[in-house]
Amino acid sequence: MRIFTILLFILLLNSCKSEKKIEESIDNSVPERTELSYDSKIFLGNRLFSEKTCVTCHDIDTYFKAPSVIEIMKVYKENNADIVAFLKGNSKPILDVTASEIAIMQDNIDGFLKNITDEELNAIATYMMHVDELVKNR
Repeated sequence: MRIFTILLFILLLNSCKSEKKIEESIDNSVPERTELSYDSKIFLGNRLFSEKTCVTCHDIDTYFKAPSVIEIMKVYKENNADIVAFLKGNSKPILDVTASEIAIMQDNIDGFLKNITDEELNAIATYMMHVDELVKNR
């Protein structure tokens, strides 16, 4: 009986150690994600452009309620300006628009783009920068 008790104790001791080893070997850390590919940025930017209601006022190639995306990006490209800085609210608009359009856009930036990440802003900017190419390839 004594031998049986000792064997049982040894068995329990070893089983506890193996559980600790299993717990120690599990890595719960989240791997760092790599940068999005160009196509993924375009896809995400297009989706966010719609979800964040930009498309409500900005058509791709036609002035609707506000300048078209192609018109906006033409001016930004010509002036080597940073659309992300504008979307973050860190720069003034460089397009020739009315004061009411600027106020509406500022409200939208403050509301719809308030909790957006830099990665998402960069995806929107990538989409906007290349939307003219996308329209040509339709």
